[in-house]
Amino acid sequence: MGKASTVSSLLCCPCRCLFCGVLSCLFSVLTCVFCSAGLVALVLYLLFRPHIIRATAVSADLSAFTLTPQTWILRYNLSLAVQLHNPNKRIALHYLDVAAHAYYEGQRLADAGLPDLFQDTGETSPLNPEFAGDAPLVGGVAAAGFRREAAEGATFSVDVKISAHMKLRLWVITVPGPKTQIDCPVRIQRRNATDDGGARPPPEFHPTECRVWF
Repeated sequence: MGKASTVSSLLCCPCRCLFCGVLSCLFSVLTCVFCSAGLVALVLYLLFRPHIIRATAVSADLSAFTLTPQTWILRYNLSLAVQLHNPNKRIALHYLDVAAHAYYEGQRLADAGLPDLFQDTGETSPLNPEFAGDAPLVGGVAAAGFRREAAEGATFSVDVKISAHMKLRLWVITVPGPKTQIDCPVRIQRRNATDDGGARPPPEFHPTECRVWF
């Protein structure tokens, strides 16, 4: 019995040593890969110093924003001018599949496609989404919110969200970047017609900083 146990131990020992060696080698390789990746990421960060983009809604025009009684159909004509600033000194940006979406009282009113955009280092670029049409307001809460804002000076809270897929150009190398989300909650006063039916100039708009995340 003792001899059989000794023989079994001698046969298993090489297998055990081989298994331990493979695990040790794999652990060393993984440690080396993670350390190298961390070092490369640190070097790239120190070299390029990436900064998040800044977005500001600088002007807006709301020439139509009316709610039809009973049907709760909202008719709108909205344009917004947004300035995008790339603060990076060594990273140029490509914006692809750019799209804008308008919301009122949490309900999506309309979508607008925007052209792709290339933004060089330190550059400021405009985005000008426009929305026109009509959409139903679902629920009495949204209609009540419209009537309240209409009675308080016809200044309406509209949320414009912009999304884009981003690519980063580092010198001559272009790499995939994150999906960018820009949220611009703005308050816009409706532009009413003059007494003779003419168009008034757009009311004063206060520039609004937009929130940017990835």
